[in-house]
Amino acid sequence: MSKRRPLALALVGVAVAAAVAVLAFRPSGDQVSGTGPAPPFSTIDLQGQRVRLADYQGEAVLLNFWASWCIPCRKEFPLMRAVHGKGVTVLGVVFNDTAEAAAEFMREQDAPWPGLQDPRGRIAAAYDVGLRPGIPVTVLIDREGRLAERHVGELRKEDLDRLVALATATTTSTS
Repeated sequence: MSKRRPLALALVGVAVAAAVAVLAFRPSGDQVSGTGPAPPFSTIDLQGQRVRLADYQGEAVLLNFWASWCIPCRKEFPLMRAVHGKGVTVLGVVFNDTAEAAAEFMREQDAPWPGLQDPRGRIAAAYDVGLRPGIPVTVLIDREGRLAERHVGELRKEDLDRLVALATATTTSTS
């Protein structure tokens, strides 16, 4: 029986290590619904203008965390441009990027929404955005300022259409 004990302990250790690894690397809150009020923030955009989430009170907001070096983020920009102002307002939070690179990319993409600076990562931390699982992360904030949904990873057209439909349904049902 003493020969089985080390094997059993080893198997338990492997199982615990596997569980920890799965929890550490899983997306945090892929699609969270109805999780309370959106964390408020105030920051400066890439043009030096003050921007507060409260400035968009009464609007559905897609808060998109992105960087110019992020390939999936780059793919999302044309889709975001197509929906900005059509039931939702896009706000882009620059994540782990320089203001210069981010501003240049936004100019290249003709992005009409503000690129928000987050130099200390406070906005990202408030919205549980980090290096794991990474960016892009898009959060839908409804007209009442509540977190309506969270999407981790690249938005595809069908994902964005669903978010806009949700924002529009929330907008029309509360008017």
